Amino acid sequence: MPCAALMLALVPAVAAAQSAAATTPLASRLWLTGGAGFATLHGDCQTCEVDYPYRHGSSVLVNAGYRVNSRMDVGSEVFWVPLDTNQGNIRTTHLNAVAQFRPWASQGFFMKGGAGMAYVRNWVDIFGTGSINSKALSVMIGAGWEFKGPGRVGLQAVASQHVAALGDLRTAEGDVPDVVGNFWSIGASIVIR
Repeated sequence: MPCAALMLALVPAVAAAQSAAATTPLASRLWLTGGAGFATLHGDCQTCEVDYPYRHGSSVLVNAGYRVNSRMDVGSEVFWVPLDTNQGNIRTTHLNAVAQFRPWASQGFFMKGGAGMAYVRNWVDIFGTGSINSKALSVMIGAGWEFKGPGRVGLQAVASQHVAALGDLRTAEGDVPDVVGNFWSIGASIVIR
């Protein structure tokens, strides 16, 4: 009889624990980031005798994806760099598939890498007049730190390098082989998980 009385007394406690667990939101497997940063562009080619200038400007970064587990995310990234120069306005958009890895699940440090396509508008031709619009292979690597906030919103600081391989370009002065654009950036983003 004392055992039955004890079990009857514990029934409300079990029900209260179950209702509290039911009201806590489940962690989302989707993640989204959006932010801005500072970027530097440096072009180069295999046989260039002229040194391309370093160009500096702002950048916009947006990521969206799916959390595979506590240490791995996969998704897509849009990295946009508008640069104003004396010769014209260079606009480059990188569209990449990315994988983001956290070596320590409980810490905010992450590394990421990816590849995709870059769309270059008005690549300034330093060998002559005019500009070049092109598609390019895009490859990126990066690292950063995510700072978790209350709920699902946080902040992250990230540094990355994007490379746009434009290939052989035909200019007013002749063909230029193996042209690449290196984009280094550092910035901050809002993270929603």
